[in-house]
Amino acid sequence: MFLPYPVIEQLDDAQVDTWNTHFAGAGHERPRAIEEGIWRRTQDPSNAQQSGWTEDEQGRRRIVHYRYRYDLDYTFPVPRLVLAELYLYTSVLAPKAEINEYRSNVRSWLAEGGWRQIDDTLWMKGDLRVNVVPYDVHPQDDRASRPTPAGFCSLDVVFVSEDFAVTP
Repeated sequence: MFLPYPVIEQLDDAQVDTWNTHFAGAGHERPRAIEEGIWRRTQDPSNAQQSGWTEDEQGRRRIVHYRYRYDLDYTFPVPRLVLAELYLYTSVLAPKAEINEYRSNVRSWLAEGGWRQIDDTLWMKGDLRVNVVPYDVHPQDDRASRPTPAGFCSLDVVFVSEDFAVTP
């Protein structure tokens, strides 16, 4: 995948005016050309009813954080709406055997999808790179003094566009 990636190939003047009025520039409460969100699912005794936590399978966690930036591209005679930047972070904490199987599957899917493996954790395709990083103790858990359940580990899979920098 190469960026900018077209979302709408040809915009008419009314669509460009709409973009400029509602999405472009810094005159809004937030940068509207950026879509960002986070989703977290944590199994914990405090949310047992919602999370499905049980004594024998405690501590599973899934996190998804994404940030996309859209823009108008004038490379061609007619302006187009494009995806200009991409960041997609996923983190899964689960029993070690499941994480090992998941990591193996992710690596197979990347290879099947034509991604080029650079080293043990980094893969690239076009303007995108993905890091597939296992942790016995996740750095965020370590920082928060949050124990990893016995027999568990985590896997982070992070897709980013080539020049994207994750901000604190």
